[in-house]
Amino acid sequence: MAMPSLERLRVHAISQSLFPQTTLQAAIRRLGFVQADPIRAPARAQDLILRHRVKGYLAGDLERRYASLDIEEDVLYAYGFLPRTIWQLLHPRNIGGLSKLEKKVLDAVCEFGVTRPRELEERFGNARVVNAWGGYSKATTRALEHLHYRGLL
Repeated sequence: MAMPSLERLRVHAISQSLFPQTTLQAAIRRLGFVQADPIRAPARAQDLILRHRVKGYLAGDLERRYASLDIEEDVLYAYGFLPRTIWQLLHPRNIGGLSKLEKKVLDAVCEFGVTRPRELEERFGNARVVNAWGGYSKATTRALEHLHYRGLL
């Protein structure tokens, strides 16, 4: 007896998502995107997603091995990790010009290299702006986020 179409869809979705355990790189490649979330209740999203898909995965393995993986961090529908081949399809993002602060921050990063948000605050001040969740973030941190989103950092 053939399965009803809804049941077939469910079986197909599970078989594609809950595949046999593999390497970290292969799991990310197969998933195409792994959502990241710093909140640890009950654990970080990336660790919950990867723990059943990667053989021997331990919490934090993605961050510890990030530099050796062919992946990037970016925003798709949420913030996360994706294979570089997919990430390249997102860029360049054409979303208009840069603000004055973004131009200054970009110039500073180009001049000094790896730059921490606190270093930018010392240089450009600690003004706050409303973030996407209605709270406040440092303007320099938001400038860094916007530059990263555009693929400029």
